[in-house]
Amino acid sequence: MIDSFISRCRAGIIGLGAAALVCAAAPGWAPTAGASQSFGPSKNPAQFLRRPPRPATVQGHFKLVAIGDLLYSHPLANDPDPKLQKVFDLIRSGDVTIGNKEGVFFDLKTFQGSGYGDGLLWGEAALGRDMRAMGVNMVSIANNHSMDWGWAGLRDCLHLLDNAGIVYAGAGRNLHEAREAGFLRTPKGVIGLVSTTSTFKANASADDDFGDVPGRPGSSLLRWRAVNLVTESQMAAIRRLAVKRASAYEPAPASGAREVRFGGELYRLSDHAGLHYEMNLYDLAGLLQAVRAAKREANLVVFTIHAHETATGEDDDNPQPPDFLIQLAHDVVDAGADVFLATGIHDLRGIEIYKGRPVFYGMSSFVFNGSIKVLQETALRRYHGSARHKSDPSKRAEGSNGCYGTQPGGKPAPSTWYDGMVAMTDFDDGNATTVRLYPLDLGNACDRAWGGLPHLADPADAQRILVALQRYSAPFATRIAIDGSVGVIHIH
Repeated sequence: MIDSFISRCRAGIIGLGAAALVCAAAPGWAPTAGASQSFGPSKNPAQFLRRPPRPATVQGHFKLVAIGDLLYSHPLANDPDPKLQKVFDLIRSGDVTIGNKEGVFFDLKTFQGSGYGDGLLWGEAALGRDMRAMGVNMVSIANNHSMDWGWAGLRDCLHLLDNAGIVYAGAGRNLHEAREAGFLRTPKGVIGLVSTTSTFKANASADDDFGDVPGRPGSSLLRWRAVNLVTESQMAAIRRLAVKRASAYEPAPASGAREVRFGGELYRLSDHAGLHYEMNLYDLAGLLQAVRAAKREANLVVFTIHAHETATGEDDDNPQPPDFLIQLAHDVVDAGADVFLATGIHDLRGIEIYKGRPVFYGMSSFVFNGSIKVLQETALRRYHGSARHKSDPSKRAEGSNGCYGTQPGGKPAPSTWYDGMVAMTDFDDGNATTVRLYPLDLGNACDRAWGGLPHLADPADAQRILVALQRYSAPFATRIAIDGSVGVIHIH
């Protein structure tokens, strides 16, 4: 029966909530000859949008719980704090709970790999079972910290997720494995999860074999290029600079050029100034194909993306989604996704109901209390004449007070970084009917006992967060009613 369900799955009976059977991409799984062709390269995303998608077919009343980034390093499920346990009780109340596991976790003492790049997010090997105990049973593992410890760290993490019975998606031994869905069987239907990240570090991409070049492990990426939209007067100034600095490597633009590449940036003439993102067509097509494939096996499909990009180019602190994120959400829903979740940005963003499906443009964090390790090359980096990194490197190994999310000098991050939410979507026979939003306070101070840990927001903070969500969601014509300390969206 299991083999007929889906060949890549590993079955295991579990006893968490309503979930009865787990299927996930086991690290030892290898596609059969020609299997990767089902996800072969295409640069035409439209081919996966020509037919209407299958509707969701989960049975009866089904509750999907969505949370933000699980950015933490030490077990929490058995913490005696009753307010923390109240949040865990809330997320255990659903038929499925989905979040993003930021970074990887493994036993650092026995680890056989190496760290790569700045800011190595790490967690104890116990986190897989800890998330299960919290109530989490599906996670995205595609994010900008997935490959901090290379393939060895990711591989160890995947083994631990398998052992804990948590379904994952977004990374694997090759691109085929990283793109395809993870599946969770529940008594009310099969849930598929497709995950990707648009924010990533160098060499994070999974790849398939190409000619005589072997593939490589990594994450499912959605690559993009930024286009700076400029007015006529701004373009004229850029052309003059480009002509003045022209070389054989970067020739002068033609007179009256409407698009100019200069200084590593692309500028395009527009009637307004702004920032536009263009998605890589191969990546977009591959993701839409993965959604289509997931819907053939699942009764409900969830798509997640980890995206720090903003409408203005700065990282975080901007509630307006970048334009590509809106297009992507619409495309994946049109391809068959029933819920769209975006994490990454450390702030909440608005919610859209697109064709009856909930789209969450920014879930912020669920836990924001991770340990950051650093390489010697990072700790000892210092430039002549710069005040940067004057502190003792030995005291910077895990950030300020062991808390992730601090600014230079150890000051706490902006207060809105510690706002979060639990989003519960009710389905009746496959139709989304209601979304309930439970605001969270993650404790905006790294030296407080519960800094970075989720508590249900007190009435005043809940009102502040919900009013902000109303404002952020208004451009999408989404109406959020406030019922006490809970936001409610009725889907018609």
